[in-house]
Amino acid sequence: MEIKEIMYLVLWAGLGLYCILSARKISPILYLFGGFFAFMFSWYLINDLIATDLFSGIYNIVFRSICAAFLLVAVIIYVVLKKKRQ
Repeated sequence: MEIKEIMYLVLWAGLGLYCILSARKISPILYLFGGFFAFMFSWYLINDLIATDLFSGIYNIVFRSICAAFLLVAVIIYVVLKKKRQ
């Protein structure tokens, strides 16, 4: 593993842990983001550990679809929470 790949793993793990631990104080939407960062950590770790490139071909389409689904759910939750607070 290169240093850049290790930095990404530390970044995703740190962000996920921070989001999950601070979700109760700040906003419950952070649980979703914590799950997203845990997914990103897992994807990058698996990509580094196996010989198959998970950022090309059908795997890239699956990766982008999952990221788009997380984004869509996050926007829906954000809009619902904003309307509830008003």
